Amino acid sequence: MRVILKPMTVDDYDSYYKIRCSKADIYWNGYIDKPDKEKFKKIFLQRLGDAPFSEIESRRLYLIQISQEEIKNVGFLQLIKRSDGIDIGYTVVEEYQRNGYATEALLTGIELAKQFSDDIYVQIRDDNIASQGVAIKCGF
Repeated sequence: MRVILKPMTVDDYDSYYKIRCSKADIYWNGYIDKPDKEKFKKIFLQRLGDAPFSEIESRRLYLIQISQEEIKNVGFLQLIKRSDGIDIGYTVVEEYQRNGYATEALLTGIELAKQFSDDIYVQIRDDNIASQGVAIKCGF
């Protein structure tokens, strides 16, 4: 299996928006409905893969991609700079779950986060058992 974390660029917005509009992503993030596309794009543009990452609440986005016959976008990973370390968030869309992609992406995300802090953590809802399993496999 080959998982790639690609720093997001402006050209990745449609892929990112599609992932964020999946029913599962909406549910696990506590939203009621998909985000407004234009308002959400303004937020997205502040979180690109090369965005400044020095202030508290700074964020960087990465597409989780797999390389098979072609490159497919299967989810996203986000680094969030908090006052107590780096918080890593991740989503793999439903059709690609249970293939180890989230685990591999999180392990790579941990290595990225170590560039900024030794204090790295994830925050997961109590009822998100699958994501908790991924985090445990990755040493959390």
